[in-house]
Amino acid sequence: MHKKSEIGTLERELLETAAKALENAYVLWGFNVGAAVLAEDGKIYGGCNVESWISGLGVCAERCAIHHAILHGNRKIKEISVVAEVKNESEIKPCGACLQYISDFAESPEIKIVTAKVDGGKVLFETVKVNRLRELLPQPFKK
Repeated sequence: MHKKSEIGTLERELLETAAKALENAYVLWGFNVGAAVLAEDGKIYGGCNVESWISGLGVCAERCAIHHAILHGNRKIKEISVVAEVKNESEIKPCGACLQYISDFAESPEIKIVTAKVDGGKVLFETVKVNRLRELLPQPFKK
């Protein structure tokens, strides 16, 4: 759990894409979140949270990034990153709904979920945490 040694060039690129996506978040009551997925086509797709005044109508950054990859013809993701602003003191991790969604499109339960804080658009690499999907969602719903 939380192994910093698992971060390489790819994870840095994912985190930087997520940080850029975070800038476009549409937040009414929560906090800005950015995400990025590495899709089966080898490309990285970003996403941000988009909120609504109606509870449950918005979309989390993780699902937005997955939708972005799907829009471009992908059906599987190989890795995902999630970032939030440093002023958000909560630990960063996908919500239960997003974990299930990640599982639905994950290449494997071994995919990395890389998280970090962002300050002024810059990733704070000292805050990086790496988990595997299977660690955060050991028993996903499957048909």
